[in-house]
Amino acid sequence: MRWLFWGILLIGLPLGALSGVYTILVPMAKGSVAEFETAIARSPSNTVLYDRNGVPFNTLRGLENRIQVSGSHPAHVLRLSILAAEDSRFFQHLGIDPIRILGALWVNLRSGDYRQGASTLTQQMIKLMLLTPEKTLERKVREALLALALEQRLTKAQILENYLNTIYLGHGNYGVEQASQVYFDKSSSELTLSESSLLAGIIRRPEFYLKIPTNASAEGEFYPSEWLESARDRQLQVLRQLERLNWLPGEQIEEARREPLSVRLPKSQGSGAYFAQQVVSEMQNTHQLPFVYGGGYRVYTTLDSELQRQAESTVANSFSQKRKEQVALLSIDPTSGEVRALVGGRDFRKSQFNRAVQAERQPGSAIKPLVYALALEDGLSPASVWRDEPLSLEWEDEEGFMNLYAPGNYDGKFGLERELIGSTGVLYAADTMTLAKALEMSINTVAVQVLQRTDHKNFKEFAEKLQIEINSTVGLCAALGCSETSLLQLVAAYQPFLDEGRFWRPSFITKIEDNEGRVLYKRPTPASTQVMNDWTAFQMRSMLNGVVLYGTGRNANWSGSPSDIGGKTGTTSEYRDAWFVGFIPGLVTGVWIGYDDNRPMLKVTGGSVPARLWQDYMETAWKKFENFRPPDDPEHVLLPTCTINGDLADSTCPDVDLYPYRMNDPLLVGEPSIEDGLREIPISNWDTSRNNRIPQP
Repeated sequence: MRWLFWGILLIGLPLGALSGVYTILVPMAKGSVAEFETAIARSPSNTVLYDRNGVPFNTLRGLENRIQVSGSHPAHVLRLSILAAEDSRFFQHLGIDPIRILGALWVNLRSGDYRQGASTLTQQMIKLMLLTPEKTLERKVREALLALALEQRLTKAQILENYLNTIYLGHGNYGVEQASQVYFDKSSSELTLSESSLLAGIIRRPEFYLKIPTNASAEGEFYPSEWLESARDRQLQVLRQLERLNWLPGEQIEEARREPLSVRLPKSQGSGAYFAQQVVSEMQNTHQLPFVYGGGYRVYTTLDSELQRQAESTVANSFSQKRKEQVALLSIDPTSGEVRALVGGRDFRKSQFNRAVQAERQPGSAIKPLVYALALEDGLSPASVWRDEPLSLEWEDEEGFMNLYAPGNYDGKFGLERELIGSTGVLYAADTMTLAKALEMSINTVAVQVLQRTDHKNFKEFAEKLQIEINSTVGLCAALGCSETSLLQLVAAYQPFLDEGRFWRPSFITKIEDNEGRVLYKRPTPASTQVMNDWTAFQMRSMLNGVVLYGTGRNANWSGSPSDIGGKTGTTSEYRDAWFVGFIPGLVTGVWIGYDDNRPMLKVTGGSVPARLWQDYMETAWKKFENFRPPDDPEHVLLPTCTINGDLADSTCPDVDLYPYRMNDPLLVGEPSIEDGLREIPISNWDTSRNNRIPQP
């Protein structure tokens, strides 16, 4: 019987122990896996915004800075480096590694200190996601038991993927993808062995190896070599471990040793903060995605990072600390409606109010091109003649009541009271002028008469096609920009002048993906609306060209500018708002300057600071569009036209400009000179730098 007792004891105790462990581990496995998966699901993943070229320009962070990727995404050499540095027997053990525990125990006993840990990747994941970091025996035992349980339910690939997405790598960055983009400006799938071994090496003490001394200032984008000495030593340890394990060819490891370290300094948010803010607003309000920050989305946008940086640089350089006005700048591609650059204020950190989109202000004379475009659609031409004189006009409101309106001009003068310098350099005065001349000089009385002729109700309907709402109570004052609008809406309304009369709805987002690559939104193929014919658009482009070459927008021009540059100034009463909206082939840009509280500025007009700021920005932007081919102009002929009476010019006219005409224009019937070429007025006598001696509205 004695042998039976000992047999039962020797066999039963291990079986009982195993049964007990199994009894404990099974429910623990279910609970720990559920808890673990909940923690993983709750871990935030950064939403990344990409520009139109697929380059990240802004990261929308949750509480942690993280980008989730699949386990196969990081480079093979990165995964090997991390395993070599942290758990070389990861695929051999069951969650805890007895061999490593014994090895670490021996090292620590010999040194009399805690020099080597024995935690596996699985244990590190447990500690990161489920347990507190204190070093107690109870926590270590629970960590080991949970690691064993976790490996019963999850595959090694799943554990490794979660580890790669969760591990902390310094300066608020979690996961190898986020760290790779911050430190090396590339995806983790593109890392070299040198970069991979460095990233693996810093896991234990990331901010020790990549510290930024508080008493030092870094000039440039990269860590100085002297700041990376500790990181370099740790990197070499990882490479030696890879060599010892024989996981990679020796020549590849040797090449990584020789490769110089180039690690980017962690930066704060990049450019395009106001643009990013608008993207967030559309994601939340239009696409019904409330948890954008930390939501792990990949958002592909219309932003041109090069133009955005230039816009921000121009604004920063144009406004000293002495100037207190606010500013907004916005650029749109007129052939698609895609917003290319947006500056919503002087400093996003100080004010998140987006003045390019959220602020609605009176546009002043910058609205006049829309009034004149409707007039051209209604049969008028740039050569149509109008009288500049005191007015008292009646208009009927929506309730049927008659109202009187008596507009004045910016300089307080009318017609013959104003002395001008003509294209031939002689002084003259006149009380009549062409529509193009009135736009060039921004004459208010003509704009109001034109609106009265086309009817302010028709103009309201026309503006609605351009997504501009005209307050019906302002009546004829709408011709002078008395109805408020945003910079985004106004810039978008100029698009048809450059794209054969087509209007494109402004857009910021082209595609949204979740963190698993599923497409949540893809912008449909953009569709435009034909709001005016191509001949009207071309005539308006010609008229706005005159504004920049000779009129109130002269400060927007520069030496070497494209021949079809154009734009319009706008200044509201008491200098409360100053605008310039203009174009070069391929790009429409608007600038607004004013105070947030709508108080008057010190005589800032649209033709002064906004036009010069626009010019500074567009002169550089033009380099991107020099090879842009715009749509072909409609068939036409340019003829010298007298800006006083609208007739084809002769030698008696003191002010002459080239206006476009269709070959079948009634004005040209019976003009034999058309067949012979332009009328014989020596263009060399024209003073193309003429100054009309009128303040610039």
